[in-house]
Amino acid sequence: MIEGTFLGTSSAFPTAKRNHPSVYLMINGERMLFDCGEGTQRQIRKAGLSPSVDYIFITHWHGDHSLGLGGIIQSLNMMKSNKELQIFGPSGTEQGIKNILMTYKFYNQLAIKTKSVNALTEKTILERDNYSVSAINVEHSVKCLAYKIKEKDVRNILVEKLAAKGIKPGKFLSKLKEGKDVVYNGIKLKYKELTYLKKGKSLAYVTDLRYSRKVISFIKGVDTLIIESTFGEEFQKSYDFFHLNIKEAMLLAKSSGAKDVYFVHTSQRYENDDSMVKSATAIYSKMKCSFRYSFPDDFDRFAL
Repeated sequence: MIEGTFLGTSSAFPTAKRNHPSVYLMINGERMLFDCGEGTQRQIRKAGLSPSVDYIFITHWHGDHSLGLGGIIQSLNMMKSNKELQIFGPSGTEQGIKNILMTYKFYNQLAIKTKSVNALTEKTILERDNYSVSAINVEHSVKCLAYKIKEKDVRNILVEKLAAKGIKPGKFLSKLKEGKDVVYNGIKLKYKELTYLKKGKSLAYVTDLRYSRKVISFIKGVDTLIIESTFGEEFQKSYDFFHLNIKEAMLLAKSSGAKDVYFVHTSQRYENDDSMVKSATAIYSKMKCSFRYSFPDDFDRFAL
């Protein structure tokens, strides 16, 4: 299961209600941040989450997506964390982290591993036993990445069919879960008959970018899509500003085939203005979309 919490849903300016961008995910006991804007570690505390993160994935080095990194690193030092912190980001990320460590005056004892990513096509950047994370370049005013996390498929035993054959589950059946037939007491047990494949869930995090259909192949087929909708439909210069308006975000969301879509990175101009929400309703109906969608607030949670 992938569990997530929105720590920040604003864009360049934090507001009284919305913090700079960050999403906190937990999968198989591992904790990760997607973006780390100003105030992220305080949001972690307010949400009642553990600050001991394992991975941080930075989309790009604009301040609203990265200003919280120095605070996270310093706090993990003061906690005397003995875990390695892995930080991923676009080209230049290694130098960015070096600059942080040189600027803030503390003695770093934290094991930090940084990786700069340049992905012209989808590239797997982290491979774990139960899931993987991939990235792809997207078009923004600076080097920027979109990310996708995917659970691996799991083959499970059909216990009731084993029981019908008078066989109790045991370690000898592990080969069935590997997709291999097994001979047990002279009986051939076929994995195709006695197992089923549980598809892993997937999530894409896509912000910041100007509209392009090139990203569709990357987000196609995900279960959950977190995507920016910085501007309302009325803002016709979103392409020039390297961002999406809600109509463009809705188009990409429909093309992805996602079941659940969260629109984030909302401009401060809509803090007390519901025009984007209203236009989203109209666009959704006009496009005949079928996915569930929302504009999440800070601290909203989700699971898949």
